[in-house]
Amino acid sequence: MRYELRLMDTLSGVGCFAAHPGANLSFAEMLEHLRRHPLDDFMHQHLLFKLGEHRTKKFEKLIEEVQQDGCCTDPALAALLVEACLGHERFAHLLPRLAGLDLREISRHTPAVHIRSYLLADQPLHNEWTMRMQRNIVAHEALAAPTGLDLAAPYAKDALPPAATITAAEMRQRLAPVLPKPKARRPAPETSALALERLTEKNVFIGQEMRHKASLSPIALLRMWLVELSVTSGAMSYSLSGMQTSYGRGLDIEAARASYLMEVAERVSSYASIGRQGVLGLARPCPLTCGSLDEVSAGGRALDLSRVRLEVPYEGQRIHWMPGEERFEGGLRPILVPVQFVYLFCNLEEQSLFSALGSTGLASGNTLAEAKAHALGEALERDAEAVTPFDLSRCFRLAARDEQVARLLADYEKAGLHVWFMDCTSEFGVPCYKAIVTGHHGDVNKGMGAHLSGPRAAVSAMTEIPFPFPGPATLPVPEGLPVRVLEDLPDHSTGSAEGDLLVLEQVLVENGYPPCYVELTRADLGIPAVRAMVPGLEWVADFDRFSRLSPRLYANYLRQFEAL
Repeated sequence: MRYELRLMDTLSGVGCFAAHPGANLSFAEMLEHLRRHPLDDFMHQHLLFKLGEHRTKKFEKLIEEVQQDGCCTDPALAALLVEACLGHERFAHLLPRLAGLDLREISRHTPAVHIRSYLLADQPLHNEWTMRMQRNIVAHEALAAPTGLDLAAPYAKDALPPAATITAAEMRQRLAPVLPKPKARRPAPETSALALERLTEKNVFIGQEMRHKASLSPIALLRMWLVELSVTSGAMSYSLSGMQTSYGRGLDIEAARASYLMEVAERVSSYASIGRQGVLGLARPCPLTCGSLDEVSAGGRALDLSRVRLEVPYEGQRIHWMPGEERFEGGLRPILVPVQFVYLFCNLEEQSLFSALGSTGLASGNTLAEAKAHALGEALERDAEAVTPFDLSRCFRLAARDEQVARLLADYEKAGLHVWFMDCTSEFGVPCYKAIVTGHHGDVNKGMGAHLSGPRAAVSAMTEIPFPFPGPATLPVPEGLPVRVLEDLPDHSTGSAEGDLLVLEQVLVENGYPPCYVELTRADLGIPAVRAMVPGLEWVADFDRFSRLSPRLYANYLRQFEAL
């Protein structure tokens, strides 16, 4: 089967893609393919989308066809119909007509989490909580105090995670005697030149480098490139191709160019061709293992999936695993991690453990240590965004002594762009900031940044905001916000990627969140790339009907009202 990766939508400046069958297949032909390969997530999701276009009478006819004498005659189609009733509002009233199906059994015939999530008794409560939190975090709607809330508590207070035992500032001070000497990063022009050479040799680019004005970055570049892969997994065999766009931003053109080129290198490395012998094209051999957690744990250490913030509990499914490394007090040790946690658009013959998994924790770098530090910074950024309620008391305006940044802030004001910030630093103490502009219709546009260097995190967040510059004027900054000076923001950086990585890793390990890594460096690129995973942290900061309220978000909500 040939699939094409197509852009379906853009949310908050991020493209949403889906895999479409390349051939001009009828609904019946695609359904027959799914019956032969019920765990083909690409075909399953496409058919679920196409079902939403069906007329109600046609949909009702399909409901009749999958049931006979109280038995399910077509489990793959039955699963699609149940999921369509759950996901398409105009079919919701038809769900009772599928009540005779054994949903637990039907859920085994779909790769998606939809039915498994629906079967969770407390999912409606979590939906109520996550929708309220989304309106607060995304739209800045005020939260009601716990005492005035007509909603059951999702967790008992004594079951909430404990506070952090050590912060980045404390760890930086403790490690000072053993930190490596400061070492400057490779200059941006050298980084760009090497990445451009390797990527050009691989022939991934479509077109030339272009400027764009869709962010508050003074210099913003983009370039389109092609993804092509092939996969053989069990009885499934398919190819996937499509056009992708990578973006770079910076205070000067060399920084922006290095930014987008290294993002291309990261993303090229994050799509995998997989064959019978494992992942293809890596700098090191990477065989895969298929089995349940219990089965693969019998032969060595494997990631404990109960520690991962999943939308539905792991139920012993057989999935594919690949070798990685786990950081612990004694250094690094081998560990097996699910392949679907690592690669983008990973579609193997197995059930999905997430409804969708983004790019959190993917990074490239001039060195592996640099890639790992970037990856952990992004993981901490996404987690902080996901567990921090909007709170105006944590917000501020920014000033700077640095001439370049001060000039940029002044240019924003002259253009009627009023930027403000919220301190989202989590209990780990790694500086994290949300930069905000509010459009005239009340739309909240934000960028996020996290780094041991607070000034670097703030500038990164500001230049990431997906709002045109120059562009339409924004609403004013909320009244009464204090002013913080860029150079006075906390800075726990060490002057080297190796030192920063050591601080980040030790903070996570000592707080009970040991990170795991899978190296993705490709043989044909030679540019270090990695996926970092931190079990226990939040992977996504978006909320949907499958989301489970984070215990740490709930704890932070209670603390905001001094109720914990």
